[in-house]
Amino acid sequence: MVWVNLVCNILLTASGASFYLMLYGNSSSVVHKWPLVHHWSLRIGLSAFVAGAFLNVLTLSDPPITEVLMNVGLALIFIWGVTFHYRKFNG
Repeated sequence: MVWVNLVCNILLTASGASFYLMLYGNSSSVVHKWPLVHHWSLRIGLSAFVAGAFLNVLTLSDPPITEVLMNVGLALIFIWGVTFHYRKFNG
């Protein structure tokens, strides 16, 4: 399970960082027009999420099976989300 969790956290780090860059890498992104609280809560939430996934990679964490299952689901959702948003907004 450690290796499954490692792969999931690598995918979460990469897809979370990609999502962050998609949203905040372009100054014309819609998130820059949001109210400041919404804009910063999303920025902080995504940053914390990516940092946590990356730290799990570095520490090679061995969580319970329920957390591994959650990480598998989150990795699949974020990979789908990045792919969907890229295709939708970048043609």
